[in-house]
Amino acid sequence: MTLQNWAIDYASAARSRDAACGAVRSFYRWAETPAAAGGPDLVPPGTAKSLQFQAGGNFAAGLPGRDLLTPDQCRWLAQAADRYPGTRREGPQRARALVYLSLNHYLWNRHSTDDILRPGQITAMRLNGRHQEQHRTTWDVPQKNAASDATRLQPVHHDAVRAIDEYLPQRATARDDTGHLFTTINGRPLEPQSLIRILRAVAATHPDLEDLAPNLSADATTHSPGDRPQG
Repeated sequence: MTLQNWAIDYASAARSRDAACGAVRSFYRWAETPAAAGGPDLVPPGTAKSLQFQAGGNFAAGLPGRDLLTPDQCRWLAQAADRYPGTRREGPQRARALVYLSLNHYLWNRHSTDDILRPGQITAMRLNGRHQEQHRTTWDVPQKNAASDATRLQPVHHDAVRAIDEYLPQRATARDDTGHLFTTINGRPLEPQSLIRILRAVAATHPDLEDLAPNLSADATTHSPGDRPQG
């Protein structure tokens, strides 16, 4: 219960600290499950959401020392995605959708846990995970430090949704299609490492990002501050 005071000034402990915080939240989510639903009903509903842990420094979770993008750099990356020509073998639609999902929090102009889509979550998204509620789109995405089948509905910004819709007609399929949203040119599920390569390729086309493109981190991008100045 002393997690809020642990590893605050040590970026090298970020991954362990986040795993520990996630484990505590997962325990309390289980503990508050009503008895009628087969749970232990040990604590009042909402206890897990009420847990507060002090931020662990200005580093992306699990990536000690990696610089986060500024709001301006997030904007430039989105602009680069809009103009990205693609490659000889791959069109620009998939890259644009991946970049927009990586900037989901920036598009919302906020930086809450509910808006951040991590690289592993993006590449694990499936076609049947989409839910439409009037003008609101949510997606079933896997949760960090949870069971492999644990998902939650995560809001996806309408600009990212439009980018996905533009990509879908270009999506490659294999004989045994696994239903993953993003695939390689051979129809296999896209790996998180490929997302890093695509983000770097897009960033390299923007004059204000080309210097940082070779070391751009997908995790740092998704954790970059999303708040933009108003007006």
